[in-house]
Amino acid sequence: MSHRYPGRFTTGLRARLLHSMLLPVVGLAATLALSGCGDSDDDDDPVNQGSIRILHTSPDAPPVNIKLDGTVAISDLDYTESSGYVSVDAGTYDIAVDGIIPGGNLEVISVPGFTVAANDRTTVIAADVVASITPLVVSDSNATPAADEVALRVVHASPAAAAIVAAVDVYVTSPGDNINAASPSLSFAFKEDVDAGALPAGLVQIRATAKGSKEVVFDSGPVDLTPFAGSKLLIAAIDTTNATEQAGSPVKLLVATDTARVILLDVGTNAGARVVHVSPDADAVAGPVEVFASSAALPVSPFELIDAFSYLGVVPGVDTLAGVPGGDYVFDVAPDTDMIGDSVFTSDSVTLMQGSEYTVVAAGRVAGMPAFNLLFTEENLRPVATQASVKVIHAAPAAGTVQVYVTPAGAFTVMDVESGMAGDPLLPAFAFADITGDVPVAPANYDIRVVAGGVVAINVENFNLAAGSVSTLIAYGPNEPAGAPTDFGVIVLTN
Repeated sequence: MSHRYPGRFTTGLRARLLHSMLLPVVGLAATLALSGCGDSDDDDDPVNQGSIRILHTSPDAPPVNIKLDGTVAISDLDYTESSGYVSVDAGTYDIAVDGIIPGGNLEVISVPGFTVAANDRTTVIAADVVASITPLVVSDSNATPAADEVALRVVHASPAAAAIVAAVDVYVTSPGDNINAASPSLSFAFKEDVDAGALPAGLVQIRATAKGSKEVVFDSGPVDLTPFAGSKLLIAAIDTTNATEQAGSPVKLLVATDTARVILLDVGTNAGARVVHVSPDADAVAGPVEVFASSAALPVSPFELIDAFSYLGVVPGVDTLAGVPGGDYVFDVAPDTDMIGDSVFTSDSVTLMQGSEYTVVAAGRVAGMPAFNLLFTEENLRPVATQASVKVIHAAPAAGTVQVYVTPAGAFTVMDVESGMAGDPLLPAFAFADITGDVPVAPANYDIRVVAGGVVAINVENFNLAAGSVSTLIAYGPNEPAGAPTDFGVIVLTN
């Protein structure tokens, strides 16, 4: 399948898909409504209440809703998120976990007759891949930490690590300590948990190896536990889910406090970035360009990031990203002269976070309006087994404000779209430099049309959006001034 789609420029994503195939846009924070649930007669009496916490650690599962006795108590809990502890009346509950999928929800976990006793603090972990998703029920560490200690319960919830080795050894040491002569602090296999007890709340380094080996597969680097002094923590080893994270380690750590969570990546994890050149007049004005990056994170700054970059180029590729150290960056675009002093554009400072992935789009006109700029978007390239995800970027200045239609493949013709027979567009007023969020859709084949001035200018038919795919569609215009006025198209970036 080609990743570049020419065509007459048009937009239109039918609103009907918002109701039948697309997930509604919802907030990232979990909505908690647990207090007062249950079959106890002593509502809201702390003496007769326990606490429950939910962690989402299924790497390819969609966001979930958690129901107690059929009522949604926690909504839209996404991968790596924790609900935090919430008080519930002591009693017995039927717990169900529903995956939020396009077109409706699907129950993926059922735990009937789950008992919460008074003063209990119980964590339910949605673990394993979505095809084998299962609940893990764990308690806090039995240790009572002193004011200068933390107490740890550690859980192995990484199916990716389990596929590589049967069990792991974990070393919790002072930073820089040699583990070659040390005994592991704990050992466990997939879905097992260990009470690691209390340890001083200071600087530590957490390293994991295959059981019986000293070859490190995860290294936290120095971690300061001082802010958690006096607390009980639950640490879950979970999967990394994008290529940038996975280049550092197959696992990361989810550290859950009573009310929040922190993610620890392998110390060697970079940020990921790819750059797309869709500035229509840059070739005519300056020829191929190069891109420099300046940052304290780089060993050499400024650094020539891209050499000889031409219109419609994608570096490093449509489905790959380059690893760069996390940090604050300033980007310069210059003619291909190998000199940053020839820069014709300098960006604002941009923060690239460790483990996150970004697409940078060079768009706009070097010698006209709208003016040249770099459009940044953070990508969420985690594959979700129950959906495809789509993002759209308008980078075609010649098109003006457009409409975007996405319809089931073959349901409507170009003439239907232009005549209004295809219903309302999904994006009715999509302007240059606009970037949508990630829109979840049911896996299927779709027709994607972009309409400008009532005419379909981009026509992508029978485009497959497979389960687990994440696609970023960048609409571009003709190369100016040499290109034909109808030379509009779409560059498709994938995970």
